[in-house]
Amino acid sequence: MAHNGNGRRILLGSVAALVVIAGGAGLAVKSMLDPDALRTKAIAAIEKQTGRKVRMGALELHVLPGLSLSVRDVGLSDMAGGAYTDMVTADSLQASMGLMALLHHEIRLEDLKLVHPVVHLERTDRGKANWRLSPTSAQATATPEGGATQAASDWKVQIGSIRISNADLDWDDRMSGSRGKVVLDHINLSDVDGAKPEIDVAGHNDSGSFTLAGHTGAINLTSTARASWPVALQAAFRSGGQQVGQLAVDGTVADPDHMKGYNIRLDGNIASLKAIEAFVPGMSLPDVRRLSLKANVVDGSAADKAGSTPLLNSLHLDTGAVDAGQYLSGLTLQGLSVDAPGPKDAVTIRSQGTWQGQGLKLSGTLGSLQQVEQAALSHLADPLPLSLDLSGDPGSLRVAGTLGGSRAVVNVNASAGKLPLPNGAVIDHLEASTHLVSEDNGAHFQLSDIALKSTQVSLKGALDLSVHGGHAGVPLVSGALDASWVNADALMGNATAGKADASSTTPANGKDSDETLPFDRLRKLDADLRLTVAQLEFEGDEYHNALTHISLRNGLLKVDPLQAEGTGRRLSGQFEVDASGSVPTVSGKIGTLVLPATWLESKAGLSNMVQGALQVVGEVRSQGNTATELRTGMTGHLGVSMVNGTVSGSALGELLGDAARGALGSGPIALRCFGLHMSMADRQANVDTIGVQTNALTVTGKGTVGMASQALDLHLVPQVMISGTGASVPLRVGGTLSAPRPKMDGGADGRYAIGLLLGGSKSNAVADPCPATLKAAREGQAGPEPTTAAPKAQSSGAADLLGNSRSSPDVKKAAGLLKGLGILK
Repeated sequence: MAHNGNGRRILLGSVAALVVIAGGAGLAVKSMLDPDALRTKAIAAIEKQTGRKVRMGALELHVLPGLSLSVRDVGLSDMAGGAYTDMVTADSLQASMGLMALLHHEIRLEDLKLVHPVVHLERTDRGKANWRLSPTSAQATATPEGGATQAASDWKVQIGSIRISNADLDWDDRMSGSRGKVVLDHINLSDVDGAKPEIDVAGHNDSGSFTLAGHTGAINLTSTARASWPVALQAAFRSGGQQVGQLAVDGTVADPDHMKGYNIRLDGNIASLKAIEAFVPGMSLPDVRRLSLKANVVDGSAADKAGSTPLLNSLHLDTGAVDAGQYLSGLTLQGLSVDAPGPKDAVTIRSQGTWQGQGLKLSGTLGSLQQVEQAALSHLADPLPLSLDLSGDPGSLRVAGTLGGSRAVVNVNASAGKLPLPNGAVIDHLEASTHLVSEDNGAHFQLSDIALKSTQVSLKGALDLSVHGGHAGVPLVSGALDASWVNADALMGNATAGKADASSTTPANGKDSDETLPFDRLRKLDADLRLTVAQLEFEGDEYHNALTHISLRNGLLKVDPLQAEGTGRRLSGQFEVDASGSVPTVSGKIGTLVLPATWLESKAGLSNMVQGALQVVGEVRSQGNTATELRTGMTGHLGVSMVNGTVSGSALGELLGDAARGALGSGPIALRCFGLHMSMADRQANVDTIGVQTNALTVTGKGTVGMASQALDLHLVPQVMISGTGASVPLRVGGTLSAPRPKMDGGADGRYAIGLLLGGSKSNAVADPCPATLKAAREGQAGPEPTTAAPKAQSSGAADLLGNSRSSPDVKKAAGLLKGLGILK
C-alpha cells in the first residue's frame, strides 16, 4: 500500500516539476517588449531553483484578450547519471497572467496548460531519485547561452491552476522493484499555490484505466521542511469495462519527499486481485476475489535512517475465494479473514476451503501485529507465538507454541481417519505428534518424541537438523526412526498398481534418459539416519528385523547395511553413490534384495514384461551423469528371479513371435518362475541363463544384449502347451529391446529341429527349468519356490515333421497346433 502512496507522491512531484518550468516562463513579464531577454532570464531562474539544465523554445507574449504567454519545446534535464537526457519534456506550455499582480513583482499564472508532456521517473536501489531537485546559489548558476549576467529575478511566481493533457509517464523504481508506464489522459490541479491543492487525474494502460481524486499538502519540490503533510485521495480501477477496485488513502506524511513519517489509513475493496495486477507491474499477485481491506499504516523506521519501514497499527482483511494452488497443490479457500484491532492485539485468522476435494477449516491466532511484523522483518529472528487449528474431512492438525527467536518451541498433533497419498494409497486411522525445538536463531532444529501410528505404519523416533552442521556449512540431518510395523505395499499403492497390465506401461527408455540426474543435490546436504522395522510387508511378503543406515557426507552416499529376514530368504546389501567428483560413481553389493519388477525394469530401460517381487543378487558398478551413461557403463554380474508372479502375454508375443503370440493372448499370465543371470562388461550383457515357465509356455535360452545399442542376440527354445499337447522350436531373436525380431533358428544343416509334446499321460512332466534357472539367477542364495507344479505331457522326443507324416490322433493334433502357430504352412 505504501507503494501506491509513493506513486501518487511521485506523480505530484513530476507535475510540480513542470510547474516550476511554467513559473520561470512567467518572468517574461518583466521585459515584455524583449521576449528573448525574458526567455534567457527565465531559464536562469529555473536552473537556480531546480539545479537542472532547462531547454526552452521561443517565448511569445500575448496582450489580447488578456495577458498570457506561450512556449514551445520545453524540457528539464535528468539527474546526473540518469537514464535519460531529459526527465521532463512537453510540446508546449501556455498560461494566463494576472496583470495587477505585476505591480507587486508577483507573477500569477492561471490555467497553465501543458500539451503532451513526457515524464521519466527513476530511483536507484540506494534511494537516489531523479524527482528530487537541488536548488543552487546564484553564484553557482551558469550563465545561459553566454548572454545574461543576472542569474534570476527577485520576482515571486505563483501558480493557481494547471491543466495537463495526454501525458506519458513511465517509472523504474529499483528500490521497490516496481516499473511500468501509463498514459495520463488528464491532470487537473487547482489551488496549486494553496495549502491543499485539489487533484483530478485519469489515466490508462493496456489492461485498464484508473482515476485519482482528492487533495494533498502544499506542493514545494525544493523544500524538505514539512510537517503533517496531509493526504486525502481516492483511486478507482477499471478493467474490461468493469470497476475492479477502489482505494481511499487518508492521513499525513511528515516528509513526502523521502516518504517518511507517514500515518495513513487505507480503506479499499477489490473485485479481483489478479485484475489489478497490471496496475502494479513487477508484482505477481495471488488470485483473490472480493477483497476488503481496512488498515492503518505508519512509518516504523528511525527518522535518521534512509528508507522507511511500514508497520501496521490495525488490520481488517476479508476475502472471497482464494486459489492457493500455487502455494499448495489442490488448495482452494472459500474465504479468509485476518483481524487485529490494535498493534498490541493478537492477529486472529479464520478460513475455510477444500484441499484435494476435502473440506477444511482453519482458525487460530498469531502474536500481536507488532510481533508478526518484527518476526517477518527479522526473518523469524524475533519470536512469534502461534496457535493454529486445521480441521476437516481428512482429519485435524494443531500447531501451538512459539516460532523464531533464539529458542522456539512448538508442539504438533495430527489425526486423520483416511489421508490420501500418491498412487491411490491411503493412511487410515492416523495419530501423529512431535515436539519441535529451534535454537540458535533457527540454525538448529530438533524433532523429538516423534510418534506416528496408523493401520499401515507405526513408528517412533527423533530427528535433528543443523542448518550449517555439514561439510562446508551445508545442512546436516541426523536421527533414528524405529518402526514396529510398516505396510510398504499399502503406503506405495502397490496393491492397486501391481494388478495393472504391464503391457500398457510405457518403457522408461525414452528421451529423458539423457537428462543429467540430480547428483549435485547430494553435495548440498549431509545426513546420518538409522531406520529399523520390526515387521515389514513388501511386495506381498513379510520381513522381520529390517535395518538400514544411511550416511551422506561431501557428496558420498552410503547405505550400509540394508538387511531383513524374510520367508525363505534373507535380504542383505550395501550401496554407494559417490558424487564428490565431476563424474558420479554408483556401486552395490547385493546379497539378496527384493524390488518391484516394474520399478527395476523401468530403471534398466526394459519393457514392463513381468509383475511381482523380483529377487536381485549380484555386484554392479557404473559411472556417469545420466541414466543412459549409468546403464551403458555397468560392469559386474547380476541375477534377477521371480516366482508366483505374472507375465505379459503381449510382451512375450513380441519377443517369441508367432510361436507364442497366438497361444498366449495379450493379457497377464500366471508365472510359475522366471530367472535371468548375466555378466556385464564393455557395454554388453552376456546372458548365460534365461528361464520362464507358465502353465502354457516354457522358455529357456541365453544370448547377449547391447547395453548402449540394446541390440539383441538371443537363442531361445520356447515350448508351447495347449491341452497337454504342444511343440517347441528354437528361435533366434534379433532387433532391439524395444523392437525384437524373432525367427526360427535352423541347425547346421539348415533344418529346424521341432519337438513334439503329445498328450495322453499325466505321469510325465515337461522338463522343469525352474530349479536350474532359480539357482543360477540367485547365485546360490536361498529364495521361495514355485507354489504350483510344472505342466505335464507325454514327451515324444525330437521329431522332424518336414517330409514326414503321422496318422495318429496325437500327431495330427500337434501338426494342427503347429499350423495354427504359423510354424507349418
